[in-house]
Amino acid sequence: MLKKYRGYATTLVTLYINGDRPIPDIVNMLREEWAVSGNIKDKTTRNHVQDAIDRIIGMLKGTPKAPPNGLVVFAGFHMISPGNYTWVSYVVIPPFKISTFKYICDMTFHTELLEEGANTTSTYGIIIVERGEAVIALLRGNYWEIVKKVQFFVPNKHSAGGQSALRYKRQTEHLAEVFYKMLADSANEIFLKIEDLKGIIVSGPGPTKEDFLKEDALDYRLKDKVIAIVDACCPDEYGVIETIRKASSHIKDNEYVHAKELLDTLMEYAVRKSNYVVFGRDAAMKALKYGAARVILVSENVGEEEILNLVMEGDRKGIKVEVIPKAVEESKMLDQTFGGYAAILQYPITTLEANQNDS
Repeated sequence: MLKKYRGYATTLVTLYINGDRPIPDIVNMLREEWAVSGNIKDKTTRNHVQDAIDRIIGMLKGTPKAPPNGLVVFAGFHMISPGNYTWVSYVVIPPFKISTFKYICDMTFHTELLEEGANTTSTYGIIIVERGEAVIALLRGNYWEIVKKVQFFVPNKHSAGGQSALRYKRQTEHLAEVFYKMLADSANEIFLKIEDLKGIIVSGPGPTKEDFLKEDALDYRLKDKVIAIVDACCPDEYGVIETIRKASSHIKDNEYVHAKELLDTLMEYAVRKSNYVVFGRDAAMKALKYGAARVILVSENVGEEEILNLVMEGDRKGIKVEVIPKAVEESKMLDQTFGGYAAILQYPITTLEANQNDS
């Protein structure tokens, strides 16, 4: 229902509030956003955004704290036609805990977190740590997000001029222990609240990840859930993607990993068995029509109605239709290069073409 609404430019507000965040803090943040939005040049956009923020503040005022699972607000002016707008607002208390805060202004409402939380049955935690810097992330269904960054100054392991090497080493080790304790406290606070936490992956460059685990600052219940320790480049978005890829054998039941493996298989066919793969809507639909496809890959971005029609036709033909979520980085290639459609074939293209000519 929410997906049908469209705003004038980026005027629809989506607000995800985690349960332990004080509402007065949210109201103060919204007031700051109201002031910043005063710099928007387009009058309609500026008025719509500021009016939406005012109304959301009015809804939240008097509430000291969000419910334990958090709160989601969707609000803004839906454009019926140019110059014709109607106010819409929805407040949702999700059936699962929201672990992050998000404020988004866009042409559409962002329902991804709600959808993923409702559809998935398990969550994986990710800790990426290097010296003095770390991120904590969550992988749910086909969606991942960084929920916290932890930073603390820890010097490199080399002697400083004018200092005793032994003393310098002790100071450095102490600072590292303080950092590991900070990181563990944050991980404990986030992960222990998640009832469906299935496992934790610890990653990072060099031996720092092993040093972190040796400190035993992580709650024993979480340490028992560590399913993989892998190398990763850095504690940021790229590191999360690399961590998921390298730990994929440990989380094969996850939709995100499954989608990445499908795309990897597709590209392997494209390189080594190019006559067993077709790209684009027309070619994929032909492969489906003639029962030549082993599997159809379709981007989430083609739309719900199109996906439903494909799945139904696939069921009739006994052909699996796999939806590639837009959260998977490699899905951009499927969208931008091939229009969101591809098919891995049961037999070569030449045989498919011969079947078409005979029919």
